[in-house]
Amino acid sequence: MESKFFSKLSQDLYQLLDDTDDYDVIIKVGEKSNTKEFHARSNILKARSPYFKMAFSQNRVSKKDDIYKFVKPNISPIVFEMIIIYVYTGILDLREKAGTDILELLVASDEFLMEELITFVQKYLIENQTEWLQNNFVKVLHTVFQFESCKQLQDYCLESICDDPEPFFNSPNFPTLEKNILLGLLKRDDLSMDEIELWKNLIKWGIAQNSELNGKNVTNLNRWNKSDFLTLKNTLYPFISHIRFFDISSKDFHSKIWPFKTVLPVALFEDIVSFHFTGTQPVKNKLPPRSGKFLTDSKIIRPKHATILANWIQRNDINSKIPKNKYNFNLIYRGSRDGFDINTMRSKCNGQGACVLIIQVKENGTIIGGYNPLDWNYVNNCNCEYGYYNNSRGIRRRAFDDDVYCNGRYCNNCGGYYNGGYCNNCGINGRYCNNCGGYYNGGYCNNCGINGGYCNNCGGYHNSWADTKESFIFSLDDGKDLKKVKISRVINNNYAIYNSNIALNFGNSDLIINGNSGTCNQCHYESSILDTNNFSIEEMEIFKFCQG
Repeated sequence: MESKFFSKLSQDLYQLLDDTDDYDVIIKVGEKSNTKEFHARSNILKARSPYFKMAFSQNRVSKKDDIYKFVKPNISPIVFEMIIIYVYTGILDLREKAGTDILELLVASDEFLMEELITFVQKYLIENQTEWLQNNFVKVLHTVFQFESCKQLQDYCLESICDDPEPFFNSPNFPTLEKNILLGLLKRDDLSMDEIELWKNLIKWGIAQNSELNGKNVTNLNRWNKSDFLTLKNTLYPFISHIRFFDISSKDFHSKIWPFKTVLPVALFEDIVSFHFTGTQPVKNKLPPRSGKFLTDSKIIRPKHATILANWIQRNDINSKIPKNKYNFNLIYRGSRDGFDINTMRSKCNGQGACVLIIQVKENGTIIGGYNPLDWNYVNNCNCEYGYYNNSRGIRRRAFDDDVYCNGRYCNNCGGYYNGGYCNNCGINGRYCNNCGGYYNGGYCNNCGINGGYCNNCGGYHNSWADTKESFIFSLDDGKDLKKVKISRVINNNYAIYNSNIALNFGNSDLIINGNSGTCNQCHYESSILDTNNFSIEEMEIFKFCQG
């Protein structure tokens, strides 16, 4: 059996850093008053960093008195201390580090070609410094767009901006955004912002790029001269073709774009005028609408997750574009707000139509849920206290007389009431279908398939199966990697949704929610969505899904 003693090895190597005599490398980092020298062994640096290995092997470092010397003014002492500890021990502690220092660590990791560190730091920023990233998107983008190795963080920042662009475009740092980054954003179909707002922000950005336009007021263009408009036109030229002008209303076109008509190419401006005044569709210049944005008001999922769910509901590929305002996710229940009582859940869902259930699992943060395309019409044992039925003898009786539940069924043989499917008078089995005469089996007629488990008085269901081919359950994993999302569709539509007064129930085992806990046991759906059968609920939300 092989044994590994990495912990002790790290401790012993760490002690080498404190040995002031045993070194052959001096690395001076920082600049001005913020500098520091670090001592190290060349053989350790070569083993841990391709950068140092190449520097030593290709004699690209100065050497005097058998001591190699590196000077790195672009790396701060606090950042290099993290690197040298990692090099010697494999330990990196970022818990008390500022977001700026962690970002600088990422840059230094790229310089030293430390792939393991590059991958880890990006993941750490995304998972543990979300708020700092959102408040510093411009700074972060300017940094990571310099390095191909930082694509994971690039993509995260761009996707986050596209999901919720207003804070980014309204930030005081937006006008300093580099040209190529802004151009990349405007090219994206998933940038979820009204086109007229993008136009206004583009004008703001264009003005900020030219000192001669500073102080120019877009609400008073009478003070602009031809030279001012020409300067703005030249600045915005690469961006104009990526604005969806034909998705802008006539009112906004007249008030917000017409005043800047000299900024637009003549042919494009004429096409826009013809479109708004005559309804003529342009032959060229028209881009497809950007993908829609779902305002889910969710604490669990983001708009990109809602897009996936909407595509699943429509049986489309998860990457399919969805036009703006085509579908809505309207919040009708949230556990932390409304409580986790099952009766509250049912009352919030009653009569709402198609609903999406979303759950964050307490144990591991996994996001799971289900889609019910039917009405969740629950009745607590169908307590229709005022429901009366006439039996065959014409006697008007209360629904619960003689323990008769509210199904309105009387015996055609003798006029008695059915109790548990049999007449309480003559004993005949009366569980036949009023539609075709067949017998009910598990709530469904064995002949025509109709669901007979509903209340004739109030329309509620009596703990019965609801039939649909469109329901599904799903997992979004932790919500961060869209490659890990998973859908499990119903495979036996007769057992899709179990209408119960004690739980929210998919398949009567595949996904069951009762209060603040749940279970997952694959049965009537394609596959299991969790590795465990039982789980606790951190947060739960239910949305009404409808056409826009």
